[in-house]
Amino acid sequence: MRLVDADGRTWFFVDKVPIFFDDAIPPGAPLPELAFVRCYVVGQQEDQVLVVSTVPDHVKAEDGTTQFRVRPSDVERRA
Repeated sequence: MRLVDADGRTWFFVDKVPIFFDDAIPPGAPLPELAFVRCYVVGQQEDQVLVVSTVPDHVKAEDGTTQFRVRPSDVERRA
């Protein structure tokens, strides 16, 4: 999975499919497919950018990073 943060930096994640998708991707489905990473908001910075942590599911970027600056419009609240 790929995440482009609020600063334009690209982060890559590798994990099991159920971590990123609610439903199984059927064979032959067109790609790329929209993916999700569960996170919680650590804080909001003066420029309105959110700092989120991907710790809930132990998801890390390839370099081990677990906190990211993201735009509020890139975060979806789910029940």
